[in-house]
Amino acid sequence: MMRGRGPEWATVLRLLGTAADTAGNVVLVEGEPGMGKSLLLAEAATVAAARGTAVAAGRADELGRLTPLGPLLSALAEWPPPVALSRGDSPDGPGLLMWLAEQVRTTLERRTESRPLLVTLDDLQWADPATLMALRTLPSRLAARPLAWLLARRTTSEYGDSGRLFDLLEEEGATRIRLLPLDDGAVAEVVADTLDATPGEGLAELSAQAGGNPFLLLELLTGLREENAVRVSSGVARLTGTALPRRVHSAVRRRLGEVSTKTRHLLEATAVLGCSFSPAYAAEMLGETPAALLPALEEAIAAGVLAATSDELTFRHELVWRSIVETVPAPVRQALHHQIERNPPARQTPRHQRADGSSAETLVLLSLLAWDEGRLSRGLDLAREAAELPCSGRHPQPRAVLTTMLTDLWLLDEAETALAGAAEEAVGQPEWTAEIPVLRARLDFTAGRLGSAIEHAEAGLSAADTLGVPALATSALSVLGTASLRAGDLPRAIRYLKNDLARGPRGAPPYVRLRSELAAGRIDEARGGAAIGMSSLSRIYDALPRHTGALTSEPTAAAWLVRVAMAVRDERRADAVVDAAEGIAWRNPCLLNPSVAAAHARGVRDRDPEALVRAMTEHTDPWARASAAEDLGVLLSADFDARDLAVDSLNSALVCYGSVEAIRDAARVRGRLRGLGERRRHWVRTDHPVSGWASLTGTERAVCDLVAQGLTNRQAAEQMFISEHTVAFHLRQVFRKLGIHSRVELARLAAQQSVRPDH
Repeated sequence: MMRGRGPEWATVLRLLGTAADTAGNVVLVEGEPGMGKSLLLAEAATVAAARGTAVAAGRADELGRLTPLGPLLSALAEWPPPVALSRGDSPDGPGLLMWLAEQVRTTLERRTESRPLLVTLDDLQWADPATLMALRTLPSRLAARPLAWLLARRTTSEYGDSGRLFDLLEEEGATRIRLLPLDDGAVAEVVADTLDATPGEGLAELSAQAGGNPFLLLELLTGLREENAVRVSSGVARLTGTALPRRVHSAVRRRLGEVSTKTRHLLEATAVLGCSFSPAYAAEMLGETPAALLPALEEAIAAGVLAATSDELTFRHELVWRSIVETVPAPVRQALHHQIERNPPARQTPRHQRADGSSAETLVLLSLLAWDEGRLSRGLDLAREAAELPCSGRHPQPRAVLTTMLTDLWLLDEAETALAGAAEEAVGQPEWTAEIPVLRARLDFTAGRLGSAIEHAEAGLSAADTLGVPALATSALSVLGTASLRAGDLPRAIRYLKNDLARGPRGAPPYVRLRSELAAGRIDEARGGAAIGMSSLSRIYDALPRHTGALTSEPTAAAWLVRVAMAVRDERRADAVVDAAEGIAWRNPCLLNPSVAAAHARGVRDRDPEALVRAMTEHTDPWARASAAEDLGVLLSADFDARDLAVDSLNSALVCYGSVEAIRDAARVRGRLRGLGERRRHWVRTDHPVSGWASLTGTERAVCDLVAQGLTNRQAAEQMFISEHTVAFHLRQVFRKLGIHSRVELARLAAQQSVRPDH
């Protein structure tokens, strides 16, 4: 009997009772690990079989993601597909997935010809994309069949594609069941069922440490019974010892086996601090910065082992925490306790706390976690609070984090004030001092001061290299690459991209890594097109919606990621970006920019002119307004009757791009206007020498840079948004002015010029 699951079981029984109807019945079951999803599916299969309903049961697993449609094929006993074996004509390549999906549909139709069928699929959080795509369409396509679906997935902080599938199926009428922790009454019933006795006070308290998790509770009770650690007297079960049973330790060990070694070690060390702990102190104890611990902490939260409160992190289940503590070797546990005694947590020092005991370091880390999850208002509030508290000098600096967040939201006046405060606090702190020019570079870049941004980012990169701070070097390179690209200097942007740290050092915090990958993707896309850009962006797409730092790092990031995905016809990833952007907007109703960014992304995805007009009107960033205006102009130019409106939109984009010195983007828009029969003058008269490198015009230098890299005239023309004949003309002028006759000579001269500081 499943205690505490009465309403959920009633829903499943209704599904089984209507399985013979032609209604395409679907029930979705989700819950944290150990909540009883698998038991619910197994009980449903048993009842269905007893009622004469056929059952096809399958499950996904982590190692089976490389097998397309594996859960469905195994449930239907169709692997290898019998049709393929008999005919021997299964297709190869991309057509194989479509063919397999068709085999699944055909098999389901055949199985439902004589009697109803219940399909149960478990652990869909590990399902391969082909399985999820099939489940997206099969229930509706087979709605006329006596077919019922019972689908289950694990829920943690990682939402993923299975979560989006459940959302879509629920919108289409599926019933969704969320298995929550058992209440105290249900826990007592489970204890009584398992031990055939009423729990005594000590056993009741120990059972409560399972946090209502049925799996942990049953492992605890079964282990206690196996090890004779309970004694029943007069119908009451009482504990005879204090140690947890081996079954609990084994269950927790399997659970921790799902996380990385670094995260497991972090959990073992922090467990000694208590069931709740300050992430800032944990970082200090481990000799790390709080930012360096972010990946491991986020993995532990995503796995459901830790949870974030307003100012601390806590183990979700006290039983798991106790097991971890008890399994840490005694000498190691003793050494950690000695370390804590010598250097007690900073939260005990009132001058570093707010009223509820939170330190600046703790608030900063929690603000970054909130920001990475798209809870921007919460992250900003925490960062503002942290900036008002004294801090210990550890990285990251609270005011630096606040400056970054304000810059991302285009609150530039407040960002300037925060940056000034950060510079004052950085005196005497080398790492903090090195970060100031990088923050200034990001602020200048956002405000459209590209030359100043490049200058300050170069200074920050030099300081980061000197101090050996790879994450800071990565941030500087992101600004340098993106600013150079926007300024029309693609060769320089590519040179920055070749730096080993340009794509983020190993173990970098998500907010650093995702920003760097976005910058790298932009440069790769500019260099080789959308398909090449996608190769740098896969981790950004796949991290959504859990990690949204890339979308919040600049106002047009979401729209650009949608545009790239649509260019390679990857509608699934485009939809994931739009969903994530709209989720950020929904979670931050008091902030304007997320809502406008989401409208821009939706406008690109759905080719919606009204959404693009809103983005063009409401974006606070001039470059973002230009981007939306360009998107609108491209959309309208496809309609001959809207040509004049398209020209107006592109002209608006050209003006806005020019106001922020976005040379490359302006050149692209002029190319679009030429395609509509409109030509725009963009050159200025400048006195040049007759010959030599200084005699070259800006366009001629741009041609030199591209050709010197080995690009053909056609490739250079695509990069500069001009014709191939125009490139050839400029190249002849370059050869004449430099007195050379080959591309090899040009490449040598360009290499010599690139080492000069003014290039």
